Amino acid sequence: MGDQWESRLHKLSRAECLELLRSQLHVGRIGYVVDGVPVILPVNFAVDGESVVFVTARGSKLSWLSNHTRVAFQADHGRRLDESGWSVLVQGTAQEVTDSAELELLRRGPLHSWAVASGEHWVRISLDEISGRRLARRVREVESDVEVGD
Repeated sequence: MGDQWESRLHKLSRAECLELLRSQLHVGRIGYVVDGVPVILPVNFAVDGESVVFVTARGSKLSWLSNHTRVAFQADHGRRLDESGWSVLVQGTAQEVTDSAELELLRRGPLHSWAVASGEHWVRISLDEISGRRLARRVREVESDVEVGD
């Protein structure tokens, strides 16, 4: 008896991408270039309206982002059991959050850094471009070795 699998790769809409980023996922990756060298680092994050926010320690490599513009942010989830998953990629502008009222709201929100106190360096990434894909695997049909009437 053999199972036949059909791979199904679907492009996600902006709304679907945002829904996935707002899901129970907590860790993504920030990507940027320093002196011609690509840097990709994990961050825990939250979606705040139409942007991604994360917090980091002052003086860390991530604080470099507050003085530069274009970045990439990526989050994904995969399930080995059924070989399915999704990935969302954001391209946007990273800016340090400096408004005191906004900082207070962020500090009281659901995002708390796993590495630093929440009162540190907050960065907001605009969602200038967002794209995503979902890979679904399903059984198309199951073949049987037993013929009807045997």
